Amino acid sequence: MKIVPLLALAASLAGCADAAFAQVRITEFMYSGADGEFVEITNTGASAVDLTGWSFDDDSNTAGSFLIGALGTLAAGESAVITEAPAANFRTAWQRCAAAKIIGGNAQNLSRNDVINLYDAGGVRVDTLRFGDQTFPGTIRTQNIAGWVSAAGLGADTIAQWTLATVGDAEGSHAATLGDVGSPGVSTRSAAPFDPCAPVGPRMRITEYLYDSADGEFVEFTNVGDAPADMTGWSFDDDSNVAGTVALGAFGTVQPGESVLFTDRAAPAFRTAWQLCSGVKVVGGNTTGLGRADQINLYDAGGTRVDRLTYDDQTIAGSVRAKDRSAWVSANGLGADQALEWTLSAVGDVEDSRTAAAGAIGSPGASTRSLFDFDPCAGSAGAPVVTVDVAATTRRLDLAVNGGGAVAATIGDTTDPAAADGIVLSLADPDGDAAALTVEATSSNLAVVAADGLALSGSGAARTLRITPTGVGYSTITVRATDAGNLSGTYTLAYAASASAGATQRAFTGASDASAAIASGDHMLVADDEGQRLRLYPRDRSGLAENGFDFTASLGLTDIDGGVPREVDIEGAARDGDTVYWTGSHSNKKDNGAARPNRQRVFATQLAGSGAAATLQYLARYDHLRTDLVAWDSGNGHGLGADALGLAASTAIGVWPERDDGFNIEGLAIAPDAAGLFVAFRAPLLPLAQRHDALLVHATNLRSVIASAPPGGSAAAGSATFAAPILLNLGGRGIRDIARTADGRYLIAAGPTATANGVAPSDFRLYLWSGDRGDAPQLLGNDLASIAAAGSIETLVNADAANGDALLLELLSDSGDTIWYADGIVAKDLPEPRHRKFVGARVPLDLAPLDRLFADGFESP
Repeated sequence: MKIVPLLALAASLAGCADAAFAQVRITEFMYSGADGEFVEITNTGASAVDLTGWSFDDDSNTAGSFLIGALGTLAAGESAVITEAPAANFRTAWQRCAAAKIIGGNAQNLSRNDVINLYDAGGVRVDTLRFGDQTFPGTIRTQNIAGWVSAAGLGADTIAQWTLATVGDAEGSHAATLGDVGSPGVSTRSAAPFDPCAPVGPRMRITEYLYDSADGEFVEFTNVGDAPADMTGWSFDDDSNVAGTVALGAFGTVQPGESVLFTDRAAPAFRTAWQLCSGVKVVGGNTTGLGRADQINLYDAGGTRVDRLTYDDQTIAGSVRAKDRSAWVSANGLGADQALEWTLSAVGDVEDSRTAAAGAIGSPGASTRSLFDFDPCAGSAGAPVVTVDVAATTRRLDLAVNGGGAVAATIGDTTDPAAADGIVLSLADPDGDAAALTVEATSSNLAVVAADGLALSGSGAARTLRITPTGVGYSTITVRATDAGNLSGTYTLAYAASASAGATQRAFTGASDASAAIASGDHMLVADDEGQRLRLYPRDRSGLAENGFDFTASLGLTDIDGGVPREVDIEGAARDGDTVYWTGSHSNKKDNGAARPNRQRVFATQLAGSGAAATLQYLARYDHLRTDLVAWDSGNGHGLGADALGLAASTAIGVWPERDDGFNIEGLAIAPDAAGLFVAFRAPLLPLAQRHDALLVHATNLRSVIASAPPGGSAAAGSATFAAPILLNLGGRGIRDIARTADGRYLIAAGPTATANGVAPSDFRLYLWSGDRGDAPQLLGNDLASIAAAGSIETLVNADAANGDALLLELLSDSGDTIWYADGIVAKDLPEPRHRKFVGARVPLDLAPLDRLFADGFESP
C-alpha cells in the first residue's frame, strides 16, 4: 500500500465536538474473557468528541481512575475499546485493524457484579451501567460472551435492556481467537456507525486524459480503491451528460491499482503507439470525441455519476491544455472536478511519462494516484492468477496486487505482520474452479525461511500465507497455483529477515534513520533524517507506516541535487498541545563539512486526531536560527565575551558536524515560558578549552517567531532571541534528544558527538534534569546496550508522559548505518526501501516524584 493520507474522510467527519449533539455512551462490555475483558464506548451523536481528559472507573466511582484520553477524538458513530489486555493482543484476538481505537492495560478490573462509569474531562459522569446477574436476577452474565445495549437502554443504566452476543447477530458479533464472542469496536447504536477498519471498496476515478494528438485522444480510469470494480453496465459521456452514451463494460473487472484506457484509436494501434502490453485493458473506437473545452463523465451501472472533470484552458484561468501532452490529476484533485489540480505530462515526471510513436507525451496505463500497485503485464493467458487481497491484508505490509512485492521481518518478532497477520491471497482460474488449483509456497533459501516456516491456510479462492523466519538473510518466497493442465500463476516476495531484536523491541520498516518522534495515542509520528516525510506508525506493532505526511514543498528548500531538494535532516521534535515543532540539524555535511542550507529549518505542524487517525498540516517555519545563534555568540549577546561559544568556527565550511567542535542540533523541547523552545546540541561541547559539557540554548521567542512567518515564507533573520547558554555535564556526551516530562522536568538521551563504540563517553545514557540551569542532570541507571546495538539512540517517544510514576519509556534507534541482513549493506543504502528498518524498545523508567513547594514556601502534600 502506498503511504497516502488515507484518513482524510475520517478527519472530515470528525469536525469539532459539540456537547449538545455528541453523546458518548457505553454500548458493549464483557467482564471476563479468555482474550481479556473490555468495555466499548460509542459516540452516538452527530459531531466528534475529543476524549482528552476523559476517564473510566468501576464501582469505586472515582473520576480519573483510568485515563482514556489516548483514544484521541471519536468521530460521529465511532466506537473505542477499553481493555485489560495489551492493545496489540486485543487487536489480534478480535481481528481489529490498526485504525480501531483501543486502549489497553486497564487495571480497574470488572467483576460479575460491578459498575461501569464513564467521565468527561471535567469529571462529570456521562454514562453509567450497573450490572450483575446475581444482583439483578434474570439479566445477562457476560463471561466469555459480550453484552450489547438496545436502543431503549442506551444511557439508561438498565441492564435488563442488554442482550448477550451471538455469532452473526444484529451487531455482527463473531468469535475471537480463544472463543470469546462479541463485536468490540463497532456498534449499531449510532445513527451512522463508523468502522475505521471497513475497506474502501472499489473506487473508479479519472486520472489522466489527452483530448487531441497524433497518437489519438484517451481517458484513463483507475481503481483507486482496495477491492475489484466490476465495470459491467458502466458508461462514459462528455458534456452531454447522459449515462449510457458509451458502454465501458468491456473493461470487465478492474483490480485495485489497475488503470484502463478509453480511446478513439483502435485498441491494437493504441497499444503499439504507447508500447503497452496486451494485459493493459483498452477500449477503442470512441466516437464521442473530446474537445478543447469539454467534460469527462463516468457513470456506474446504476447510472450514477461517480466522477467528472470539467476542463477549458480558455475560461478556467491557469488550467492546462491537454493537446499533444496528457494531463494527470493531483492527489487533492482526485474525484474533485477541479481543473486547476491537473498537471501537463513531461518526459520522466513523477508519473513516468514517455513519448509515444507520433510524439505525444503521457503515461497511459498506470497512475500513482492508486493506493496499490498493479502490473497488467504479469502472468500469461489462460494461466491461474494469484493476487493479494489488499483490503484484507494488513496496512503494515505494502504489496502490489499482482506479480510480487517485498517484505522485511525480524526473527522471533511476535508482531511481525507477515507472520502474525499474514498475507491474504486471492486465486482465480480463467479455465476452471479456483478450488481445484494446487497451491504451494516455497522458499529459495531454507536457511532463512524453512519449509515449515511457510503456512498456507484457507480453501477455495481465498488463502492466507504466514511466513516465519529462522535465519538472517534473503529468500525469494513464491506462491504458485497450478491447474489441471499444468499451467501456473505465481506471486513472488523478496523477503529479508534480520536477527532477533528481543521480546520488547519492535522493527519499524520502510525507513532506517529514525531521528525524532512524538507519540499520538497508540501511534507515533516519526521523522527520518534522510527526508521530509513524517511517518505514522503503530507504537507496539512492527511493520510499515500506516500513513505519511511530506512537507518538502512547504519548506522553501533551495539546495537541489539532481532535481531533488537535499534533506532537511530533521533531528528534533517538541509538542505543545496540538502544535508540533520540528527542527533540522542546521549542520554542515557529515563527511566533508560542505554547506547544506536546507538543514536550516525549524517548522511547525498542526496535529489533528489521534492514533491511527492522526493527521499533520503545515503551519509555518523559520529559516534563520543558525544565523541568529552565530550572531548572538559573535556579538556577545550572552555577555560571556564575543565568540565565547565558538559558533562561528563550528559552522564554518569544512568543519564536520559530528565532532566535539562541530555544530549539530539534535534536540528540541518546550521551554517553561509561553513562547520559547530549548534547542539542544549534539555538538559543540563546551567550554572551548575543555570540550566536555553539552550545550542547551533557550530560544526565548522561537515559537512566536515561527508563528509570525508570512504565508509560504519565514520571519526575517535576527528575529530569534536567546537567554544565557546552559552547559550540562553529561559525562562528556552531547544531547541526542530532550523532552519535557508531564511534571515539567526534562529527560535527555545523551551520546557521543561522533560514532558510538559502547565505551563511555562514546555510549548512550539517560539523564533527568530539573530544568533549572543551576541544577546538574541526574544520570539514570538504565542499560541501553541492547537498543544501542541496533543503532544510535536519538529519539524519546513518550517522555512527555513521565510524571514520577513508573513508565515504560520508548526509545527509537537511528539504524541507517546498521547492517541487518549479513550482506555488508547498511540500512540506508538498501535498494529495496521496504527492507530498511529501525528499532523501537521500551525501558522501565521509575522517576522519583517531583518535590515541589508552594509559592509561600510550604511543602506540597
